[in-house]
Amino acid sequence: MVSIAKTRIMISAESRAWLKHKGVDVPDKALSVEHILVPELSKYTEQFTFKDGFNLRLQQQVNRVDKTNNKKTVQIREYDYIKRFYGKEKISEIRQKTIDNNGVEDFDTWRFYYPKDNSPVRFSHKEKYRVKNIKSFGEDDAYTTKSSEVNNYLRSDGYITDRNGLKIRPISLAEYVDKRKDIDDKHFIDCPWTLRQSITTKDKCATDSIQECTVVGIYGDKGISLNHLNPNNPVNKNFYKLEDALLTQLEQQGKNAKAFVIGSCESDHDSNKQFAWITDILTVNKISYSKFKTGDKVLYGQFQDNTSIKSSHSKKYKYGTATPFEWQSGQHIIYNNGELQIANTVIDSELKKGNTDPENLIKKSFSKIYR
Repeated sequence: MVSIAKTRIMISAESRAWLKHKGVDVPDKALSVEHILVPELSKYTEQFTFKDGFNLRLQQQVNRVDKTNNKKTVQIREYDYIKRFYGKEKISEIRQKTIDNNGVEDFDTWRFYYPKDNSPVRFSHKEKYRVKNIKSFGEDDAYTTKSSEVNNYLRSDGYITDRNGLKIRPISLAEYVDKRKDIDDKHFIDCPWTLRQSITTKDKCATDSIQECTVVGIYGDKGISLNHLNPNNPVNKNFYKLEDALLTQLEQQGKNAKAFVIGSCESDHDSNKQFAWITDILTVNKISYSKFKTGDKVLYGQFQDNTSIKSSHSKKYKYGTATPFEWQSGQHIIYNNGELQIANTVIDSELKKGNTDPENLIKKSFSKIYR
């Protein structure tokens, strides 16, 4: 059994000297440090977590030593915060540096954003690069080489096209989040997902967390009219008002208007009804469109975590995760100049398995496809 020793120490002249001996620097504004020692048979680990007066984590350093060869690895994480949600501090960025026994440094950066509703935090594994410290013979100075900054995204091999020539590209959740950060709120559809939130724009736009909702995009002369409609919101129960709005958008987009429809799950009666009504409107008006129905199996079938959510019809499901923080299930899309980019936990899971075929990724992301 591993014995864990945990101690909280206030920052003072004596503690600073002790930390310096351990090879740990004290960050600005730190008032205390939490020290955890985990001794094991072949190694031991020390963790130092610095906090400020608001008990916010400022920096964390983990020292690991392999007792068999005395090799040491140091990992340092720095935390930045933003004020959101009634003044509560939320993490906006984590910067991590890992130094191995040979002095090679690996850098990672995670960036975060928070939806307007209370759904889970979104994250992006944004940056990753390596620094090697090399000393030439007879010289004391260290020379540093740095690789170019790259986005650490898992990627598919490309895109597929629907009957209208619309490009459909599967992307990872991390890539979606990073691209989402560059889209302002005027070009993003957030809750409560009614006609009032619908947008018409020639710029790129996005929406996410498409579960029992239906998203319909009508594109043509004016760019795109994007709608994200929650079937369980009473405001969306008036299908005739919805029909009038969609017909107006079709008229605005011109005689060559086309469309795509995404979402819906079988276990929700209102969800199915809304999805069918929207596709009927397009069919009756002879609009060429592609259809992607998510379905229960796809939406609720990723059992990667023990956390459960409760849908609007009071049935419990489990949803997948995007390490290091949870990601809400559903479809997440970006439309940009004739390309529809789709992210979800199914695509992430398949990309991690090495599946990069866009056709296969899209097929596994939906229960029914008509394109």
